[in-house]
Amino acid sequence: STGVDTDPVTGEDFFDLFVAERDKKGKWGSPAPLKLPVNTPSHEAAACFNKDFSMMYYTLCKYENKDRYACDILAAKKSGAGYGEPTNLNLIPREQGGDDSSRVGHPTISADDKYMVFSSNMPGGKGGKDLWYVTYDKKSDSWSKPTNLTALNSAGDEMFPYLAKDG
Repeated sequence: STGVDTDPVTGEDFFDLFVAERDKKGKWGSPAPLKLPVNTPSHEAAACFNKDFSMMYYTLCKYENKDRYACDILAAKKSGAGYGEPTNLNLIPREQGGDDSSRVGHPTISADDKYMVFSSNMPGGKGGKDLWYVTYDKKSDSWSKPTNLTALNSAGDEMFPYLAKDG
């Protein structure tokens, strides 16, 4: 993988995103890491895709010179055999005076591409990491402000959500 450091929280090596292709006989090929600009020396993980696989959403936990920054969800559009320049969904305002310590990650997207559920420790939850959701507005090409999935959350950590195709 691209990142060679160890995550100080988990004690595990940094992750990168890999792809494996299946041939016409159903046999899987060897996994290969995605190239830049998706995989970086930082920590990338927990990817999901929209319904036609033209967009990938994933978690990026940025590290620079051993300094840890917050985790965010990025989107990268399919481009040829790889992916184009990722963009941050900016689900938490991090600009001047904004929240720079909350973590956002583990995205999953609904089959109709209208809802994304993710995990975060942002303020307004029940404690630990909670599940939150945003809705996509096609007209404005933007995601709504996060809403806490209160009924599903506890004082502990809710992480790695998954939405089945039937909802």
